[in-house]
Amino acid sequence: MEEKITKSDEKKVGETVGTTVVDGKTKSVDPISDKSEKEKDAILKNSKEEKNERRSRKKKLIGCGCTSLVLVIFAILLGGVILGFYTARNLTDFLKDRGVTIEWLTEKSDSNDSSIVTQENKIVKVTSEESQVIEVVQENMHSVVSVAISQLELQPGTGVVDRSNNIGSGFIVDENGLIITNQHVVSDQNADYKVITEDGEEYEVQDIVRDDFNDIALLKIDAEGLDPVELGDSDALIPGQMVIAIGTPLGEYAGSVTTGVISGLDRSVSTSSGSFFGTVKTFENVIQIDAAVNPGNSGGPLLNSSGEVIGVNFATTSGADNISFALPINRVVNRLEEYRIYGKFLRPFVGIEYEMITESQARYYTDILPGAFVRSVVDGSPAQDAGIKRGDIIVQIEGDPVVSSFIEMIQKFKIGDSVEMKILRDGKEVSVSVVLGEAD
Repeated sequence: MEEKITKSDEKKVGETVGTTVVDGKTKSVDPISDKSEKEKDAILKNSKEEKNERRSRKKKLIGCGCTSLVLVIFAILLGGVILGFYTARNLTDFLKDRGVTIEWLTEKSDSNDSSIVTQENKIVKVTSEESQVIEVVQENMHSVVSVAISQLELQPGTGVVDRSNNIGSGFIVDENGLIITNQHVVSDQNADYKVITEDGEEYEVQDIVRDDFNDIALLKIDAEGLDPVELGDSDALIPGQMVIAIGTPLGEYAGSVTTGVISGLDRSVSTSSGSFFGTVKTFENVIQIDAAVNPGNSGGPLLNSSGEVIGVNFATTSGADNISFALPINRVVNRLEEYRIYGKFLRPFVGIEYEMITESQARYYTDILPGAFVRSVVDGSPAQDAGIKRGDIIVQIEGDPVVSSFIEMIQKFKIGDSVEMKILRDGKEVSVSVVLGEAD
């Protein structure tokens, strides 16, 4: 029987690709069904590979399209940045020609860190360290005052004139008009004093509370809404810390700023009134600094880099440069607490004039221990009542060795306390009990 096959266009696998006539009837013919199993598998495999190849080509086309799109977007953004930078620079030049200044900041390494400071319509570029000092000064300058003495003078053609001369510095510690300065700044109890603020406001000093031994004075003025400084902790200091001093040096240059570091702690320094017969006072456990402090700076604040007052500037040297001293602020804190409770300073009184013997000094002598060497005893004082004599060395107070400051150890007790002291006398130790009195 003769079979005729009519071929058609190429079809997918499994579709009819021809016809055949059998017994006068036309039938569809699937070439695959008539082939062997190996041939069928080969045809199916080739068909799958063709499909996979077509998918791969599509993915490549899509990937290329996405990459091209990203590149186009990046080029547009880069062009925008360049155009914006060029436009901004031209705008800066345009504004500069008209007296307007714009600072463009870029990110820098820590070693060249900089910032912008504005003051009185000025724009200044400074280092990070300078910025820190400037910030402390700007935050505290309005809390620093000048202390002036009022003196009546006769002037020809004018008559009596009330003239104020700046003699020292001070700083506000309470919004209701409490100001701290040095006692030696306001030591004349018959004089009239004024306080002059940063903005030039003048206030009459209504009351003065003095602590001659610690060279601290508290001034009271009639004012409200003042901005007090923040007091720090002078027990938490180490040499090398940066410090900032603000005051009125020479009584002329109000608001002067000097900087330096803490050169040493627990120093002892002797000062005099400046006259030929002036008395000499020794201050113990004070802060040594190398910031410039001149007459007129006395009573001004010594600040740390956080803007906290950690001392009161009070002394400088006449025969050396960069050596000045400040009273630790913790002594002021104690005085403030007493004033707010009692309305005055409370100071326990023993009644001796003494000189401290350090551990290193004691090594050079026989039968000598570190302590407070008694030079004289005040008549009728608690020390005399307890049997303390001239030449004694007070070596212990309540069991604690006297190796730093005798007066500071006494300040820890209250008026009326009975304090046990161990004394070295003629090479022997003697114990006495001192009932503390109140200093005038």
